[in-house]
Amino acid sequence: MIGCLALLTALAALWPVYRAFLNIEIDINEGWNAYYADAAMGRMPLYPSAHQLIANNYPPLSFYIVGGLGKLIGDPVLAGRLLSLAAVLVIAWGVFRAVRLLGGDATSAGIGALFFGATMCRFFTGYVGMDDPHLLAQAVMTVGFVAFLQARSRDRGYALPILLMVVAGFIKHNVVVMPLTAMIWLGINRPRQMVKSALLAAFAIVLGFALCYLAFGPDFFSNLRSPRAYMLKHAIGAIGHLQWIVVGLAAWAYVGITRRSDPDIRFCNLLNTLGLVMFFVQKTGDGVAYNAQFELVFGVSIATGLAFAHAPDLPLARRWPPEKLQFILLLAICLRLVASERLEPVKLLVAPGFHAEIAAREAAMSATVARLRNIPGDATCFCTLASYRSGKPFSVDPFYVNEQIFTGHLPPDVITKRIAAGKLTVVDADPLMHW
Repeated sequence: MIGCLALLTALAALWPVYRAFLNIEIDINEGWNAYYADAAMGRMPLYPSAHQLIANNYPPLSFYIVGGLGKLIGDPVLAGRLLSLAAVLVIAWGVFRAVRLLGGDATSAGIGALFFGATMCRFFTGYVGMDDPHLLAQAVMTVGFVAFLQARSRDRGYALPILLMVVAGFIKHNVVVMPLTAMIWLGINRPRQMVKSALLAAFAIVLGFALCYLAFGPDFFSNLRSPRAYMLKHAIGAIGHLQWIVVGLAAWAYVGITRRSDPDIRFCNLLNTLGLVMFFVQKTGDGVAYNAQFELVFGVSIATGLAFAHAPDLPLARRWPPEKLQFILLLAICLRLVASERLEPVKLLVAPGFHAEIAAREAAMSATVARLRNIPGDATCFCTLASYRSGKPFSVDPFYVNEQIFTGHLPPDVITKRIAAGKLTVVDADPLMHW
């Protein structure tokens, strides 16, 4: 069954890897991130002034990383996509190392890593291989978290992991479960070390913000505080998103309860409890996507590996052989991976018509880019990647404008007035461009 899980993981990864090189829009964030990657390289201010209809509410580091790599390979969108794919590998490695450091053997650690990779590539293809900084930030945070686990095992050397986690926060600021887990564990088990680590983290964060203020001025903070609506119904509606990790959640719940006397399992329980809470908290925000779940996927993947490792010690092992329990766990994981309507990897291998669809979508993107280029002045089709490819300046951020209108910071007719005044042309977006 381990071979079956490995095969399903490889098959699931086929589509996001192939798609990364296509001239299509995976998500509206791609063009947005590309514009700001160019801004970090000097094309425009990285943090726009308040009177514009665009804003950058992300920390700066990802744009310098993606922009720098983009200059090397000639395309920041492809650079962001490649970094996203690499980040999944780094996080899967982090799962492997975490399981090992929490008492699992190499086989159990491999199963946890495969569970993470397969789950992400199978169910979260909107983010895997997409130009967005979240997975990059989580990869750096994972390296810091693994370093923290190593420091925990030696009970020394906590400074470097804390600083790595702060750096990750300046790539994307909502990857918070791992540093919270580290700080709470220190507070419970090493209170003096927690005070030292908290002071170090606070100093590094304040220094980072001071450098950002010196580099970008007050616009950095006004952009970072861009208004966003929050609604409880978003979090309630997100309950259904847990279906994709339900097998891992069940494994964690059972092992977490029955083996809670084990200090390593209690650490895993803390990680996943915080992951579950922060998932629902973040999902209250308007426009917050599946990435709110990624730290929970990371923690549940670790728990899955530990569940496999602890099979001989579980109460169920009194009735069934541990090998049978491990087989059932792997079978359940594989069946859940297969039970999906997302058939792109299979179509890519066996359906010639799918390749014709890909060609049609790429042609739609090229045609729309050409139309935008031929329009004088500011123009957009609210497909930011097409606007970016056409060389048009970034003049309207649809999500930002909608949030500003919803929260009462802009009038509802702010876009239509620009169109009527001849300051903006809107081109209808071909739906084929967006996958």
